[in-house]
Amino acid sequence: MRYATPADFYHAVKHAWSAETIPDAFDPANPCLNQCAVTALATQHFFGGDIFKTATKGGTHFYNCIDGRYWDLATDQFDEPIPYDNSPSSTEEAHEHATPAQLAALIANVERQHQEA
Repeated sequence: MRYATPADFYHAVKHAWSAETIPDAFDPANPCLNQCAVTALATQHFFGGDIFKTATKGGTHFYNCIDGRYWDLATDQFDEPIPYDNSPSSTEEAHEHATPAQLAALIANVERQHQEA
């Protein structure tokens, strides 16, 4: 594994979000915006674990649970606290909000970040 913890992974993923990872909705002023599903999928790709979700005023928000610990690597998009429901979700449900092409782009961007580090 390239990253020791999801916290280490976060430092790469926050620089890997792009218009490729969220087409038609990328906001350079808030690159994390709408990136939760693809980020949860990428996090699961690298670390395993489960995908969880919670309702926010903007819609469904996805994050991960790895070895019994919750990790929300896309929380930076919000300007207020998130009321976490910790509702179980799935890879399939997250893929309803992020395509395989978006996931492949994020993984490629993260791997590029790792090579440049």
